[in-house]
Amino acid sequence: MSPQVRLGAVSPRLARRHGFTLAELLIAMAVFGVVIASATGFLVAQSKAFRSLANKAADVQNGRFGRDVLRQELRTAGTNVMEEQPAAVFANDSAFAFNTDLTTNRQDSVRYTGAVYVDPYATDAEVSALTVDRAITIPGSSPAFVYPQQSYSQSSVIFINSDAELVSFLFAPDTTTGASGTYVLYRQVNNTVREVVATGLRKSRTTPFFRYWYDASKFGATSPNVDTVPRSWLPLSKSAAKRGVTPDTGTAVSMRIDALRAVEVNYEVTPARGTTREVVRYMVPMPNLANARQARACGRTPVTPTTPAVQWRSDSNAVMVTWARATDDGNAEKDAIRYVLWRQLNGATSWGDPITTVGVVASGTYAYKDASVDRGTSKSYKYAVAVQDCTPNLSGLAISSAVTVP
Repeated sequence: MSPQVRLGAVSPRLARRHGFTLAELLIAMAVFGVVIASATGFLVAQSKAFRSLANKAADVQNGRFGRDVLRQELRTAGTNVMEEQPAAVFANDSAFAFNTDLTTNRQDSVRYTGAVYVDPYATDAEVSALTVDRAITIPGSSPAFVYPQQSYSQSSVIFINSDAELVSFLFAPDTTTGASGTYVLYRQVNNTVREVVATGLRKSRTTPFFRYWYDASKFGATSPNVDTVPRSWLPLSKSAAKRGVTPDTGTAVSMRIDALRAVEVNYEVTPARGTTREVVRYMVPMPNLANARQARACGRTPVTPTTPAVQWRSDSNAVMVTWARATDDGNAEKDAIRYVLWRQLNGATSWGDPITTVGVVASGTYAYKDASVDRGTSKSYKYAVAVQDCTPNLSGLAISSAVTVP
């Protein structure tokens, strides 16, 4: 007969089983904590290394972008400036400002006026020369240098502003939190808002950001090679209002900046790690400087256009101005590049600034719709049209009859 199992009795197999003691549990948790801490430390170290590598790569890329912008734009200094307009304006260790026809928002300019780039969305303030009423203090100039001292016209007959704008580059200390010892490369066009080109830049030991090379033969040297601008000359500035006109002649101090032939750029893109330094150093030649401006001669002064017709158009609430193709527009000397239009109140004694220009397209007739006239006052207006060639010479004015705006 089988032995009876008593109620509540524990099986010997189960009796031999027991849990962790408190000491064992504490040891296991300690070991587990060490393993987790080690793994976490490894992951954190890996993450920091990855971020450091990514940041370094970003800094290098950032520095290279700054290098490319400087290389592209410094080379254009002096492009399409007027006879008396300075090419280089200001230069010191950390700032360089120059005039260049870098950008235009007129799509005919690439064909006719020689701008380097076309940006149809650029504002008029970005694509033409500074005038006296928009004079600025050059960024980074010390002592402060105000430019321009006069306005520069494309025509001696009537004022048409130069197409060459002022471009300024400046290395300035980064004042943001945690950026101690680093610099920002800024770019500014005329008096528009300054923009950031590159950040996290550092000086390359004691070497200045900008170092200049000039044609020493213009100051008596017999060597044909360029030489570094003496430190005692800096800062260089175009203190004379008109380039190449007395007192800006010979070996005058204001002529020194016109002798520049190249700009050397130096900076570092990351902090030095031991003996490893990410140095950016290169020289940019400026072929348009230190040379007499090449004369642009397109022949004789253009023939004055025929008298323009004017008509008030109630369907478009505008004055329609039409005129026939000029003699030099695709014919004769074939050197016409644009038409220039003016408007004045009937009876006024001067024409003031042009209201617009129209690029030559060799069509039979041209038209301009002027919707900016005052309405409801019965004012009477006259219009004038002139043609300009690539010298640039401006023809005489062809003046319309008066038109009344209801």
